[in-house]
Amino acid sequence: GRIYKAYDPSMDRYVALKVLKPNVPESERQRFHREAVLAANFSHPNLVRVLETGQHGELRWLAMEYLRGRDIGHVLTSGKQVHFRVLCDIFSQTLDALNYIHTRKIAHCDIKPENIFITRDAYDRRLVVVKLIDFGISCSYEGVRELRKHITGDPRYMAPEQAVINGPLDHRVDLYALGVTFYEAVTGRHPFEEAFSDGPKRLLELHRKETIPPPSRHLPPHTPSALVDLIDRFVAHACAKNVATRFRSALEMQSMLQRILGVLGEHDGKRGETAGT
Repeated sequence: GRIYKAYDPSMDRYVALKVLKPNVPESERQRFHREAVLAANFSHPNLVRVLETGQHGELRWLAMEYLRGRDIGHVLTSGKQVHFRVLCDIFSQTLDALNYIHTRKIAHCDIKPENIFITRDAYDRRLVVVKLIDFGISCSYEGVRELRKHITGDPRYMAPEQAVINGPLDHRVDLYALGVTFYEAVTGRHPFEEAFSDGPKRLLELHRKETIPPPSRHLPPHTPSALVDLIDRFVAHACAKNVATRFRSALEMQSMLQRILGVLGEHDGKRGETAGT
């Protein structure tokens, strides 16, 4: 569906209006319905709120809270430098959102920079607020699983088990994709960037077979060695090919992110002491 900025006169507010055209395939209609039902039942500060759904003639629509800001994909391609501490906060909030949906046995299945939206706190503009968006291909992994006739998702960020038809999906596909996104955010490049021109099949093959290279290859040379080691371990753990050796949960992944922040804090403290002597 296409998204428009619309004005709601009854509530005197702007909304993001997602409209589905009538001539779309059945798969698109199912995706639209899934997103509407799931998101309407969510209540979390890091998930976009669905305000209302409806139909006008043959047009189905979905009204969501209107977000002012940018997605991480836009920030990365703009070349803007984001402080590492702010990046960690963005990913920590994303993991809060993932923990919320994972406890409800729902996997997002489309985690990527474009679906992590950054806005500002309404009461304190200095604070960044993350909103996880687009639940169109999300799936429940409890009970009877829906058979997937096609590989769905973004080939740049697919976990190995998602890169095959009817792979056994659970919440850990999101942790893998977030690990790839983290790699891209801290290095400024995708781990398989060289293969982008080779097409989606090649990217899927790389995710299935090739280990994600350590991000330390592309970190600034002055990065503290203890921080480099933790960042490498964080990505390796998140993006393990074997699901059983991946982070077990969003909370476990978030805990290691806090360790990274702790090492960064120690380094900043020592640097401050040196500057003061």
